[in-house]
Amino acid sequence: MQSIIPIEEKSTPPFSVAKLLRGSGSRVINLLLSTLIGFFLTPYIVRSLGAEQYGIWALAYAFIGYYSLLDLGMSAAVFTHISFAFGQKDDAEASRIYSTGLAVFGISGIILAVVTVVIAACVGHFAHQHAMMIAWVILIVGLLSASNFPMRVFFGTLNAGAHFDITSGLLIAGTLLRAIGTVVALRLHYGVIALALVNVLAGIPINILAIYGVKRKYAFLKVLRPKYERHTGRKLMRFGFPVIFGQLADRVRFQTDSLTVSYFIGIIALAHYNIATTLVMYYMDGILAIIGVLAPVLTVQQSRKDEAGLRQSILVGTRLGLCSSGFVLFGIIAWGHAFIGRWMGANYLDAYPVLVILSIAVFLDVSQATSVSALYATMNQQYYAVVNVVEAALNLVLSIILAPHYGAMGVAYGTLIPSIVVRLIVQPILVQRRLGLSVRTYWAATLPTAFRTAAFLVIPALVTRWLLRPTYPTIFLTAALSAILFALPMWYYEFNMRGAVELTARWRMLLVSAGLRNPS
Repeated sequence: MQSIIPIEEKSTPPFSVAKLLRGSGSRVINLLLSTLIGFFLTPYIVRSLGAEQYGIWALAYAFIGYYSLLDLGMSAAVFTHISFAFGQKDDAEASRIYSTGLAVFGISGIILAVVTVVIAACVGHFAHQHAMMIAWVILIVGLLSASNFPMRVFFGTLNAGAHFDITSGLLIAGTLLRAIGTVVALRLHYGVIALALVNVLAGIPINILAIYGVKRKYAFLKVLRPKYERHTGRKLMRFGFPVIFGQLADRVRFQTDSLTVSYFIGIIALAHYNIATTLVMYYMDGILAIIGVLAPVLTVQQSRKDEAGLRQSILVGTRLGLCSSGFVLFGIIAWGHAFIGRWMGANYLDAYPVLVILSIAVFLDVSQATSVSALYATMNQQYYAVVNVVEAALNLVLSIILAPHYGAMGVAYGTLIPSIVVRLIVQPILVQRRLGLSVRTYWAATLPTAFRTAAFLVIPALVTRWLLRPTYPTIFLTAALSAILFALPMWYYEFNMRGAVELTARWRMLLVSAGLRNPS
């Protein structure tokens, strides 16, 4: 039975297993709740608003979505550097990063607010019959997005201290408030402008609680006092500059397929392709919610120069990513056809092969997401950004070449082929050169996990063959039974109880020594 801790490199991670499990579980619950609410609420919104007003709503949010580009990688920079300062117990440095980040995001929010007012004013002068309604929705949603920019610092600070349970709890509360407010507004026969106001009102108590959470957890921070310090600002900008290129590359990898499909194949094909991409994005978000809680652990270990602990956490996180993403990939392959048929109808079953191909590409990506977090934690984000940009360029070029000959499948293969090369060959080499974790050690630790994952999926496969029918009850029952039958042996043999208890004790000791937990 393999212990969760490699015998040759024992160390003491900085946060308790219980705390990380709470954070991971709450993130997954938030994602599941948002997914379920969207699944059931979207048809109700469409029917209540009508096609025109719903189109206005979708247009406004699609337009405002580009505001995130003004982040310029600063969210990642603030999160990483505050985690680093927490690991070194350097309250003064944490305060400088916090106040500088608050100043930068405050200025960004003001710029976005001005831009929103100008855009809304211009739209309002159009002769289009819905111009004023569009202008008001853009104004309300845009100002909401602008006011939320400084909140990135508060949520980032809580996450840097591994308080994912708090931030996820706030997001869950916000999701519920928006859902309740939406239903009430629509039942009272209000329109899309009321829907925008509901989003504003639902966010106010959540933001107040987030500010209070930072004040309570980190009393040394001057919570509402932004102060820009040039040296700190430059440090954050140096970190964030390559990050924004990596984020733009991610947009190319995961969002330009729609443009390629619509141009070469047509709008109808795009509707079918988007069924696959929607499910794939849920897959990606779910796995990142599970393993993303390790990011502050890696940064704190780097701040304490705990190289052995950092390498250990990379391997543990990669193994966790392999087994969790492997199970979801199995589920997509085993249940995806039945689910699409029941959800969208038989006419959309041609999205299933595309879904399988894209899911394999996502599996190669998210199963190794912990090593990407480690590159960020060790300030090697620029190297990953280069790799990401190269993969995105290859993705775009191959998709354009293959789409005229192979249709939607060609676009999907254009995503998969670069992912195989980058994630299986380039990324392990990059991890070896920048983090000192040899490719041999990397694969020696992770390949047994991959084989065990495959072995423990045999019983879920038999359950699927016996139980699955194209109905929601049997699909969800099959998924639940399969998850239990996979998770129990996987946990026992891969992350056994002895290793978990040992890891919990060591992480608790380091947490106390770092001053982030009371000895009791």
